[in-house]
Formats: sequence, C-alpha cells, structure tokens
Amino acid sequence: MSVIKNNRNISTMEFLMNARKLQIFTIRKAVNFPKKYRFFISVNIVNIATRIYECVKCGNSIFPTNEHEAQIRRDYFNQARAEAYNLSAQLEVANELFVIDKDDLKEWSQMISFEIQLIKAIIDTDKTRYKHIK
Repeated sequence: MSVIKNNRNISTMEFLMNARKLQIFTIRKAVNFPKKYRFFISVNIVNIATRIYECVKCGNSIFPTNEHEAQIRRDYFNQARAEAYNLSAQLEVANELFVIDKDDLKEWSQMISFEIQLIKAIIDTDKTRYKHIK
C-alpha cells in the first residue's frame, strides 16, 4: 500500500542516503571545475564530501552498549556535521575563485543544509535513546 506524498515522513536512515547523494553529486560537479584548481579546490571538496559519508556510515555502524560507545557514535556524527559546515565554506571559496552555476550551487547548498538537519536530528534522538546507558 502506498502513502500519499504529503503524508510521507522522512526516513530515519535518510541521513545515510543524503550523504551518499551529496558525495556523488560533489564528485560529478568537481570534475567540471577548472583544471588549474584541481589540486587546490576540487580534490579538497571531494575529500570533505567523502568524509561526511564515511563519518555517518561509521557512526551508524555503532550500536552502543555502554557510555563510551555512545560517545564514539556521537563523535562520528559531530565530525560529519563539522565536515558539512566545512564543505559549505569551501564551496563559497570555490565560487569566489570561479563562478559555479547558480542552480548547481543552490542544489548543493540545499543538500548540505538538509544533511546538517538530519545529523542534528540523529544526535538529538540518540541523546534520548541512549541516556539510560551507563
């Protein structure tokens, strides 16, 4: 049975899918950057997007049974969020050095901000979910 589009909720695993889409989108767009900026900008931007995906994957793979494991999980998600902010900053630098297509930049920014929201939601959910772990 299908659900009406307006009644659909965001999946709890959406942060993984969005991080993956963000990495793929970043790779596709970064290869079109001017060649002279490849090692200064393009590689760095792709690496940041890759780290976001890696961090959310690692954080999601931890099923805490004690406080230390819960902290490790939280650290991975905090790292992913920090990298997302970093990606946004690097895109601003890239856009100042050479003009990135407005539509691409808008879509990129939306994906980044959505990923940040999703990661914040996971961190908040984990606070209540794992508060009983000692």
